[in-house]
This record gives sequence, C-alpha cells and structure tokens, in this order.
Amino acid sequence: MAVTKVVHVGFTVADLDRSVAFYSALLGEGPHFRRRYDEPYISDIIGYHGCSLEIALFRLPGTEVELELLRYYEPPPGRVDLETYNAGNAHLCLTVDDWDAAVARLKGLGASFHREAPVWQTAGEFEGTGTLYLRDPDGITVELDIRAPVAVE
Repeated sequence: MAVTKVVHVGFTVADLDRSVAFYSALLGEGPHFRRRYDEPYISDIIGYHGCSLEIALFRLPGTEVELELLRYYEPPPGRVDLETYNAGNAHLCLTVDDWDAAVARLKGLGASFHREAPVWQTAGEFEGTGTLYLRDPDGITVELDIRAPVAVE
C-alpha cells in the first residue's frame, strides 16, 4: 500500500458559522463547499448511529489539501482538553506575508494569543522563520509562520 494524496485535514468545531467567519478571514476566502449531512451512510462511515453533521470545506493556499470544519448535531458534541501537549491533538500551520495584519484580523475574530510578536528561530532548518501559536475561538491551535525579510545588498 502507498499513500498517493492528502485530501483534507478536519477539525470539529462548536459553531460552524463562527468558525467559517474565522477561517475565511484567516485564509482570505470563504469555503468552496458547505452542506449538512443526515444520510444513513454518514453514520456508517463515522460510526455514530443517527449521525448528523454539517461541514465546510476550504482550499488551503498553495496546496491541493482542503481544511474541513465539522459541526456535529448528533451525537451532541462535547469538549476535549485541547492543550497542544496532549496526545491526539493537532494544529494547522500556515505561512502569512503580513504579521501585523494577520494578528489584528484574527484578534477581532476571537483568536487568543499568548504573545503577539513572532518568536524568531535562530538555528536549525527553520532559522529565519518567525513563529507564533494562537488559538481559534474553539481552542484549536493554529501556528503562523513568517519568513524574515531578506537583506538587499
């Protein structure tokens, strides 16, 4: 067996409208697909009897990979501990071209930051990259990266 393609990465969210607004602002465009699913085959795929959910699909810039946001109605959603260090938790890493604009826009949409300036990596394969973790309104970790400007001689 060989993996031939990455199709999408999915995150379960509490409020799809709020998350669509957040990720539309982050990615610079809205979802290209949104639909509620109540068909019995969804229960068979996911493994929850009577499953009902709504999804929104976004194109991730510079890739063929999509971001899938899922909002479950049945079974009723709960909450998990989203601390980044817990096994099973994931994050989405994106490169931005304007740090201040990204931070200002995301703060206005409910993102939380433990710092607002990038941490510049000074060694290793990511040297020259500024990085910051933030939390979306559901507590999902998003990593923003920006490359240091190249000095012109």
